Amino acid sequence: MGRVAVTGIGPVSPIGIGKEQFWSAVKNGLCGIIKSTRGAFPYDVYCGEIGGLPLTDYMNDKRFRRAADVSQYALIASNLAVNDAGHQAIDGSETALFMGITHGALGYTQKFHRALIDEGVDAISPIHFSDSVLNAPAGNVSICFGIKGPVHTLVGGPEVGIKSIAPACEMLRSGRSARSLVVSAEELNELTLSCYARMGVSPLSEGAGALLLEREEDITSGRVPYCYISSTASRCNPSGRDAVAREVIANCLEKAQLRIRDIDLFVTDQNMPPGALPDDVAYGGIIPLTGNAFSVTTLWHVIAASLAIRNGTIPETFITNEMRTPGRINNVMVCASGQHVASAIILSGYAKT
Repeated sequence: MGRVAVTGIGPVSPIGIGKEQFWSAVKNGLCGIIKSTRGAFPYDVYCGEIGGLPLTDYMNDKRFRRAADVSQYALIASNLAVNDAGHQAIDGSETALFMGITHGALGYTQKFHRALIDEGVDAISPIHFSDSVLNAPAGNVSICFGIKGPVHTLVGGPEVGIKSIAPACEMLRSGRSARSLVVSAEELNELTLSCYARMGVSPLSEGAGALLLEREEDITSGRVPYCYISSTASRCNPSGRDAVAREVIANCLEKAQLRIRDIDLFVTDQNMPPGALPDDVAYGGIIPLTGNAFSVTTLWHVIAASLAIRNGTIPETFITNEMRTPGRINNVMVCASGQHVASAIILSGYAKT
């Protein structure tokens, strides 16, 4: 089997919806973080809000207009990625779907339980229950696009965005799917904002990101992939965050047969421990512009890295240290780290042997 390529991307973020808006915001350092309108707080809470996004402005399917925000974000991102890859449809058993989720539809979950407690079982909305389960976004995407192949939901922190890409690639390499759609989505509500603000984790964010992955030999003439996936790696190490971050970076490099000096840019979340990355390589991330959307942030990082490789450069506004990137971006490593877990992916813009 040939290489796995990223052929379509679909960002839904506070700084832009669709690749043109998203990339323009990254280039210009546009910040989408505002004072929250999600409830009354005794203190200022800031976040990257989307909210009130009309689903029918981005797709014609009206069946999901009452779905939870997290599902609607996932649907829009998926539609953007599919269209971006040049496909009219991806239905059938040859498409696999992998969804990365951190919190799910907390708004619908709270409404369901509030009605149960305050008014009893007769007041419970079946819509709130069915859309509150963690695999509801994946189910809605599969129904919307007619995907009859494997459909999986992975639950976790920022690292689950990359963990969703890894099995998608394996399905393609083994020939069990012709294409893989990888999606992550997150929604904000008053409870999450309040709880995380008290823990000092702020600003939060919401939205979705989607990637369409295909084998290189299946890409039809005239379609140019954004980049190729050279390797992915995930590790769990109870010894601590520092150890697991170093291990996953080394493992990802080894799988790709690359050295650390071959990486032109590291893209990371705010959880990477000091010293895990080399001092003489540029690194950056999108959280200062969007806020933290956990697994979705990781997908946004992969999308930003794909666009950087396609365009051959990364804007200086994206770099958070003082290092300059080389004249041409060839290899980008995206890292995500939790308490005892970490994941990494290497995206490449040239042929790997």
